[in-house]
Amino acid sequence: MKLGFLSDIHEDVISLQKGLDILYKECCDQIICLGDIIGFSNPYYPFGKTRDANACIDLVKSNCAIVVPGNHDLFSAGKIPLYSAGIEYPRDWFQMKICDRMDLMKGQIWLYENELKAELTRENILYIRTLPEYHILKLDCGNILFSHFLYPDISGSLRKRIDELCDYRNHFWFMRQNNCILSFAGHMHKEGFEVVNLRGLREFSFKKKRLPKSESFVGLPSIAHGRNKNGVAVFDTETFELKALRIK
Repeated sequence: MKLGFLSDIHEDVISLQKGLDILYKECCDQIICLGDIIGFSNPYYPFGKTRDANACIDLVKSNCAIVVPGNHDLFSAGKIPLYSAGIEYPRDWFQMKICDRMDLMKGQIWLYENELKAELTRENILYIRTLPEYHILKLDCGNILFSHFLYPDISGSLRKRIDELCDYRNHFWFMRQNNCILSFAGHMHKEGFEVVNLRGLREFSFKKKRLPKSESFVGLPSIAHGRNKNGVAVFDTETFELKALRIK
């Protein structure tokens, strides 16, 4: 089975459509969205005139078999993360002033103070709120975990940098608890993809690579056209071949 991946769309409806076209040409059996459909800020993204949060959500709903939310999605829909990595959010979090949020959290989490508000429809707000923060696909080759980021910060709400192999330890524990051989996530806007396992952490450009049939985490590129090169990915569950494809 061929799995197609979209992640970190950030309201870029033009790049999303191009990414979907690529995945359909690759004859993917299922398309999976790994979150951050929403979330736009200047000057990080140059497509302000064409951004369309509702159109992106509608495309994801009609084309993706599996969807998990990212940190920007949860914030835009007014939902506190279920997997909060130990952060305690007050019940009135979304009613608090930004200065009070800053004082309370002391730089631990993203506060989105420079983000332009996405004018979501009521239907799309409810859609985001009902999405599970992770999904496990059960296959003969082993279970596969899909999330926006790493356990226990599954939605990617923390500002913490992930630089070392030890930073993935809790996520691998979570994978083992759910009998997962592979885990795919977005959030990091990779220019290609990264593979993390017992052999270490390796970065790859937009190319084709056969993954080892052993416990591994895979970080994927973004759809959004921004500072990083953007693209999609395709994974063949029979051959374990992963292919990252640029959007042009």
